[in-house]
Amino acid sequence: MKKYLSSMVVMMCILLSVAVVSAEQAEWKDEDYDIDKIQKIYIEYDIDKNDGVSFSDLEDLKILQSLDENKKYIKKYELVKDKDTADAVLSIKMLSWGTNKHWVSEQKVTQNQTISHTDKDGKMSSVTIPVIVTNPGYYYYTQYFSAKFVLKDKEDNTIFERVDNREDEKKAYDMFNRAVKDFYKDVNSLK
Repeated sequence: MKKYLSSMVVMMCILLSVAVVSAEQAEWKDEDYDIDKIQKIYIEYDIDKNDGVSFSDLEDLKILQSLDENKKYIKKYELVKDKDTADAVLSIKMLSWGTNKHWVSEQKVTQNQTISHTDKDGKMSSVTIPVIVTNPGYYYYTQYFSAKFVLKDKEDNTIFERVDNREDEKKAYDMFNRAVKDFYKDVNSLK
């Protein structure tokens, strides 16, 4: 039983070491800015994109939906629909968006295999032996994005900004949705 468990632990470690998951954030906040001046925020739905960044129509809709659905996390400011009446504008620039293909080389692992035998008298016996098994190589895919979230006042002064980079086997727009939620919550906590 111990050999079986240890083999399973080794196998799980190998499988988990293959997964590519990353999330990095870099942010800046103007510590001298009087945030109490900001009462009304406008969310810019026209997302700026770096050259080479494109998404499908479905991804575009999901991105816009993320901006809209997560507005509920901005509770300490009034969200306005007219940019001219806002004290600050929240905008996003998509720096990268896409899919990566990763190769996992073939791996030889030792597994315990039990062989059972029934003799002519009906007596059963078994023996467990280690067997080397070759798992073939394979490809797996991850999606990634990098976005710059910025909150600026009317005079175009940056109050708060964050660059968020994420990569995982999840859909990019699901990760983006989480990043929007995190940023909106942090904007809300500025007050």
